[in-house]
Amino acid sequence: MSDISSQQFDSGYPGEKEARLRSESESWDTSNPQSARAGDIPVLDLERYFSDGQPAALEKLANELYYASARVGFYYVTGHGVPAKKVQQAFHENQRFHALPLETKLAIQMDRPEWPVTGVGYLPFHNRKLPARKKGNANEAFIVKRELGPRNVSLDDNQWPAEQVLPGFRRNVESYADAIEGLAMKLLPIYARALGVEAGYFDQAFRSPTYRLRLSRYPSIKQHGTEANLIKYGIAPHVDTTFFTILAQDSEGLIIYNEPRKCWIKAPVIDDAFIINTGELLKQWTNDRFISVKHFANNNTDNLPRYSIPVFFNATADYRMHCIPTCCSDENPPKYPAVSYLESQAVVQGE
Repeated sequence: MSDISSQQFDSGYPGEKEARLRSESESWDTSNPQSARAGDIPVLDLERYFSDGQPAALEKLANELYYASARVGFYYVTGHGVPAKKVQQAFHENQRFHALPLETKLAIQMDRPEWPVTGVGYLPFHNRKLPARKKGNANEAFIVKRELGPRNVSLDDNQWPAEQVLPGFRRNVESYADAIEGLAMKLLPIYARALGVEAGYFDQAFRSPTYRLRLSRYPSIKQHGTEANLIKYGIAPHVDTTFFTILAQDSEGLIIYNEPRKCWIKAPVIDDAFIINTGELLKQWTNDRFISVKHFANNNTDNLPRYSIPVFFNATADYRMHCIPTCCSDENPPKYPAVSYLESQAVVQGE
C-alpha cells in the first residue's frame, strides 16, 4: 500500500478497502473458537494513574498498552472511574428501548428517506449494515452519533424515541455517552506515551471527538430458532473502522482472533471492566504498529438475549491523520496517505 497516492485515495481507495475486507471476511474460518487462557487478553488497571497522575504510573500503563495494542489488539480496563450504576443504567435503557413495539422502533428506522442524517436510529433484526455482509446480522440496535465538523451532527440531530414513550431514555443515554467520552479522552495520553510521543500529542486531533454509540440486542438462538441459525452470526466477522472502540457487554458472545495463538478465542466478561480494541484508523495512523483485529459476536444459546454497548471513538471528523513520527522513518516510510474520518472506510460503510 505504500505506493498509493492521495489522488488515488480520493478517487475511491476507502471503497476499495471496504470491498476487500468484505471479501476477506467470507473466507475466515470461524468454526472452532477456543476458550481464552490467562493472559490472552491483557488487563490494564487504570486506577492508580487516574487517581494521582504520576509519570511512573503513566509510563507503566503505556508499556502495557503498547504490548496489548501491538500484539493482541484487544485489552480490558479496570479502575476506569465510570460508576457501575451508570453502566447498569445504560443496560437498563438498552433493554427498555428494545422492549418497545416493533412499529414504534421502525418509526425511527435508520436511513429512512424522511430523516436528513444517515446512520442513526433503529437498525432492525436481520440487518445487512455495519458491517455490510451477504447474510443479515442476528441483532437489532439503536445508534446515536456525534460528529462535529463539516457535517455537524449533534445529539439533537439524532432520532430519539419521544420522551412520553421512554421517559428519561435520552437523558440517561447521553449521560453514559458523556462518561465514556471522558474515559476515552483520559486514555489518549497513555496511547501517546505508548507510541513514544509527548502525552498531549493527540489533544489537537480530539478537540471535538466523533463517536457512535450502539445499544445492541442479540436475541437468543432459542428465541429465533432456525432464522437465527441461518443468519449464523449475531454480528458478522469484521474489523472496526475506529481509532478505538470501548465495549460493555452483559454476557459472553464476543469472539476475537488472537494473533499470538493464531486462533479465535471467546472473550470472557470481567466484572466492572470495559474491553477496548484498536480500529483501522489507529492502525493506519501508527503505520501498522498497532493491529486492528478481526472479531464477531454470537447470540446466546439459552433463553436470554445478550446486550452490549459499544462506543466507536474517533478524532474530530475532518482532522487529517498523518503518520505518527515515531512510527515511520526513511527505512519504514508511511504506508498510507493522510486521512480524516470523513475520507475513510467508516463513511463508505455508512456510519
